[in-house]
Amino acid sequence: MSTSDNNLDRNDSQENLSLQPTPIPDYEAGRRSITVRGGKTRRQMVQDEKIQQSKSRPFIYVAVLLLMGLLAIPIYAYFQNYVFPPRELALRVEDTVYTRGDVVNFIRFNQRMSENLGVPFEVGNSLFEALHTLQENELAFQLAPKNGISVSSEDVDERLDSILGFVAVTVAERESKEYQDNVEEAKRQFIHKIGIQEEVFRDFIRKSMFKERLRDVVADTIPRVQAQVHMYEIAKWDNDLDQRRAIERDLAAGTPIESIVSNHTDDPNYRRDMGDRGWTPYGIHPEIDALLFGLDGDGNRLLPVRTPSSPRFDEENNWWSYLIVEEVQDAREVDSENFEALTTRGLTIFFNEERKNFDLFMVLDSEIFNWVNAQVRLSALIPTPTPAPFNPAQIPQ
Repeated sequence: MSTSDNNLDRNDSQENLSLQPTPIPDYEAGRRSITVRGGKTRRQMVQDEKIQQSKSRPFIYVAVLLLMGLLAIPIYAYFQNYVFPPRELALRVEDTVYTRGDVVNFIRFNQRMSENLGVPFEVGNSLFEALHTLQENELAFQLAPKNGISVSSEDVDERLDSILGFVAVTVAERESKEYQDNVEEAKRQFIHKIGIQEEVFRDFIRKSMFKERLRDVVADTIPRVQAQVHMYEIAKWDNDLDQRRAIERDLAAGTPIESIVSNHTDDPNYRRDMGDRGWTPYGIHPEIDALLFGLDGDGNRLLPVRTPSSPRFDEENNWWSYLIVEEVQDAREVDSENFEALTTRGLTIFFNEERKNFDLFMVLDSEIFNWVNAQVRLSALIPTPTPAPFNPAQIPQ
């Protein structure tokens, strides 16, 4: 081979060598492999990724916490508005507890009773009345054994039937299939309308019956024959001493009381009853009982017969009035209306005395007032008047 050929071969070899890539000295002892990625090994890349993750982890935690906080707001609001309030304590009688939800159910039950009669339900004092009625019903129930009172399941059935508009004349009629089917259908519709479970409103009915029967026990202690006064009233727009003297002169002259009322009253509707307030036993008008029945130190009546009382201002009618006792009887039968009033008063006195022997708790504040009334208005079938703001002075005594 000539020298020129050798030179050509050498030049070709050098050109081939110059075309091959020059290796990058990345190799480090102990590494399983070498990867060329920006001059970093796989292990270095893993370490860098861990460092980056550790740096971004706090931001992830913050984002998760923010998301949980945003989700917690509607959840908290839901529990505060719909879960917790109905379970809060409203009334306790010994170990028996009534929640706000129980009070709303009781009001709704009575609300439906009114609406079934087409009468708008008065929301105003419904909370106060409901709490006191629930308390008295529960007291009557717990006092029942001591007073020999019982209410059977059949008694509740009959009362519920009458509420639904069914009254069986005979036992056979009550036990007939047609009667039972009609009652069950009416009950189904009633439950659907009030949205309360049957056992709940049956308990309301049952304990109200205990109170009714306790009322009968109290009524048996009230005398049917009592001392009474026959009272008249003369209304005057002004408090004029001369007018009182004119009334006294007519009374002293023996003028019939109805003529005296006719001559002196300013009441435009006096002809309706001629000022006659009827026969009244002690306890019907507590504010004037002392005047009508009281005696002075010598045993004389504080308000003598056929003598006008001192003028009393009547805020309801915006006039002054004179009371006159026309007649007194030491033993007279009490009429039915006054007897019912005396029984109501007697039952109130009875409960007030018994409350001292019970552990009682009742919540009466603006928060429960507003919440309960809002629930009642939402469930009304007939539009109900908007109640006045909570006023502690409205609480029944």
